Amino acid sequence: MWFFFIFGLVYLIVFMVVPILLVLAYSLIPPAGGTWLENFYRVLRTRGYVNLNPVHIKPIEKFTLPGGMCVYFLKGVNYGALLNSVIVATIVTAFATVLGIFVAYVLARYRFPGHTLFRVLAVIPLFNTPFINAYVIRLLWSEYGPISAIVKALTGCSLRVEGLAGVIIAQIFSFYPIVYLNAYTAFINVDPSMEEQAENLGAKGFKLLRSVTLPLALPGIVAGSILVFVFSLEDLGAPIVFNERELMSMKIFHGLITAHGVISPEVAALGIVMLVFALVAFLAIRNYVSMRSYAMISRGGRWNPRIRRLGRRGIALIYALLLPLIVFTALPQIGVILMSFGMLKPYIRETGLQFIIPEDPLFFFKRIFVDPDIYKYIANTLIYVGVAIVIAAFLATCVAYSVSRIKVKSVVSMLDSLSIAPLAIPGLVFAIGYYIFFSGLSSILPGELGARLNPANTEGFEVWLVFIIAFSVRRLPYVVRSVFAGFQQVHENLEEAALNLGASRLKVVFGVILPLIIGYILSGSLIGFIYMVTEVSTSVTFGGIRRELAPLTFFMKEYYGTYAGLGPQVVAAIGTILILLQLAVVITVVYVFKQRYAFIGV
Repeated sequence: MWFFFIFGLVYLIVFMVVPILLVLAYSLIPPAGGTWLENFYRVLRTRGYVNLNPVHIKPIEKFTLPGGMCVYFLKGVNYGALLNSVIVATIVTAFATVLGIFVAYVLARYRFPGHTLFRVLAVIPLFNTPFINAYVIRLLWSEYGPISAIVKALTGCSLRVEGLAGVIIAQIFSFYPIVYLNAYTAFINVDPSMEEQAENLGAKGFKLLRSVTLPLALPGIVAGSILVFVFSLEDLGAPIVFNERELMSMKIFHGLITAHGVISPEVAALGIVMLVFALVAFLAIRNYVSMRSYAMISRGGRWNPRIRRLGRRGIALIYALLLPLIVFTALPQIGVILMSFGMLKPYIRETGLQFIIPEDPLFFFKRIFVDPDIYKYIANTLIYVGVAIVIAAFLATCVAYSVSRIKVKSVVSMLDSLSIAPLAIPGLVFAIGYYIFFSGLSSILPGELGARLNPANTEGFEVWLVFIIAFSVRRLPYVVRSVFAGFQQVHENLEEAALNLGASRLKVVFGVILPLIIGYILSGSLIGFIYMVTEVSTSVTFGGIRRELAPLTFFMKEYYGTYAGLGPQVVAAIGTILILLQLAVVITVVYVFKQRYAFIGV
């Protein structure tokens, strides 16, 4: 038993705790003539990070272009990278929470024709298609896009969204289903007797929702909201596409990709500040509700939830309000699919979005598999993810077995917290930590071995090690929650009986327990596989060191706007494949393994 505990603990300490501590230590290296807190002073006090008196204070401005065209430019106000990140994350969280609660409450409490379709459409924005998703959103909100056409019809001026405003819109589109899924499960699990008692005491309608239903569902709702806040802070896709550099994530990203063997301690300090924001938010909800609420694994409800069947007026209202809203939020993924088949042109013109009937709808899909460069990125990804998922599955088994069987509460709590912590640690902080970790490791190892582990060695660095380690650690929470649920289903008496009959502890685990929980391990591995394939932070920061060893998301980032003019369509074809892959995993986990998940992640 203790072997599993020690392996899980050592792996997480070496590849998660140590890199984070190295980032902290590196951030305290003072510049010439400065103190050990100088880097944090710069991050928290200089105008580049905190600017309370911005030059341009209007988030939206009206301009008349040379041709006489009137355009509203909506791009936000620059308060410095640190404040911008907090403001963006707060706005995204607020809008995503309101939107998620509304959609979740309607779908959880009412039944109407097309209900299942509505639920499917509501989670489509969560299907991750790095970079190209934000690219389509930029098209939709450009001065010649459909949103601009509506604004022009109402005001006489077109609308162009860019910068911080574009990042906010893209993140709201992408992250609101996180709140929706958590809130939906929370509403379903509300004890109906509590609401019935409140109704007997006179609470009805909105008062019942405000005073009883929402407070009871609040742990799940807040869980989703906090995750949105954390994911917004670390997001790279939307800022890169909208070319918004005044965010913490972009400052760290550019500090990493321009590093030549040495990362600025100021970048490390910024990473620590981002980590503090994320951990404070995460620990707040960790103390309020068990982490199990995030994974939402169950096998049926404990009671029948309160469900009402709508009449004709209610159905008409749902189709008039909810359907347009859900379809609107799913437009980016729909646009990605249309673009991948060549039905939507990737460059917008004065006439607006251009839809065509292509001669060969599969042209861009064929390009993926015949182009050796793209095939190389796909092969790299499958190899890295394949190895990482095996490591993560074994690590999750070690952690889940230790947490469910060891009786020392403090030990169990520590390991459980470590296994879930990657969910709250921004990927860019991991990237900084691994850069420093491998740089330090290369300096103490001799000769050729040290050179191969040096990130500054752009010709010989074994960058594949970083990808495998990062994938296995960053996506561990998705795997470990599923495996832990499996161990909870196996009574300890079965193990005791096997041990009494002479079986070793290893034989008990792998010969008795493992066959009983294999479905949980496979379902968790599938979820981990999806999130590893679409991982962005580590992939795009380390991918540039040795491009021939980079994973698929690095290719998507580099070529979504280029690739001989075909970049958007080719990357959209990859995005469509990823959407189908994620959909297949959802169907497999829910209908084959009979498990329910809140599918969350960036």
